[in-house]
Order: sequence, then C-alpha cells, then structure tokens
Amino acid sequence: MATTAGRKTAVYRVGGLKGDHCRDRIEHTLSHLGGVAGVDVDLGAREVKVAYDPDVIPSGYIEETLQSLGYSIQG
Repeated sequence: MATTAGRKTAVYRVGGLKGDHCRDRIEHTLSHLGGVAGVDVDLGAREVKVAYDPDVIPSGYIEETLQSLGYSIQG
C-alpha cells in the first residue's frame, strides 16, 4: 500500500472479474464513495487499485464494498 500526501493507494486481487461490465460497475461504485480519489481496474491482472483518503474511508470498507458487489478478495 503506497502513501502520497495524505492519500493511500491499495491494490486488491479480486476474484469474479469477467469483463467490461464488471470493471465499469466497480469503478462506478467505488468512485462514488466519499474519500475515494481514483479507481483503476485491471481485468487481465484481476486487480483493483484504489487511491483513497484514510482519514475519510477505511480500507476495510473498500473491501466490504467489493464483496457486497459479489466479488471475492484474494490474498
């Protein structure tokens, strides 16, 4: 997890990513959470990279949100 000027970047290995619809759904949902500055979904690597402000949103909430969308967090 990287930190830049009060912002952290977390990378989650996510199971269940199947295509553009999954990428769009994750990017849309996470980008609307308060404290999230950026979301990048890499379908090939099955990774979701999230830049966020830990003073506003805990990383555990991001994981819970991904799981509530039906994706599994791996490792």
